[in-house]
Amino acid sequence: MYQAFLNWFLPQSCFLCGTENEQAICASCLQALARTEQACLRCGAHLTTPHQVCGHCLRHPPPYQRLQAAFAYTYPTTKLIQAAKFHNNLAVLHFLGQWMARCMLLNNPPDVLIPIPLHPQRLRTRGYNQAVELAKQVSFLTKIPYDDVACIRHKNTSPQTRLSAHLRRENLKDAFSVLYTRPQWQRVCLIDDVVTTGSTVKELAHELRRAGIKQVDVWCCAKA
Repeated sequence: MYQAFLNWFLPQSCFLCGTENEQAICASCLQALARTEQACLRCGAHLTTPHQVCGHCLRHPPPYQRLQAAFAYTYPTTKLIQAAKFHNNLAVLHFLGQWMARCMLLNNPPDVLIPIPLHPQRLRTRGYNQAVELAKQVSFLTKIPYDDVACIRHKNTSPQTRLSAHLRRENLKDAFSVLYTRPQWQRVCLIDDVVTTGSTVKELAHELRRAGIKQVDVWCCAKA
């Protein structure tokens, strides 16, 4: 409990290198976090050619309009997200949320941020939803409101990390429900920590589109 208190309220050193620092991550280590310089505007996948949209998205457009990621899901970003997600390091989690807000392009801001919900059982086990904590930081810095109760996860899905892309889609089928939308919500932005195959955000984006939302975007901390 004492260590959790220090991680949450009183970070005294950089989580990665240990140097004395007021922030959870020092400026030098922040520079080491890889960013995807050339990525598909639709799904965020790395591109090796100067096209704006990858071939897969041209053939099979996802239900969301655009995905933006603050970092690539490589070391040491992987270490930060693991600490934030599974080891109660909310100082690191909040720091990542603040950098998400700084990295996102806001020329056409969404009307609301919706963090990817956790199943109640997993929320009780973990104690917090990392996507909600990220959304709080992004909302605070961008002044875009967030809503963490409009959507629910009523299917306690198996962990996605060891599943194939096909099994991930099957695992998440009918996992989410939209309880309500607001008339002013024309554009919704989903918030998540990591997007790999995109199965999770696709499933919730489908539900939001069925509920009448005209456009769904995705902002995540890292894209694999």
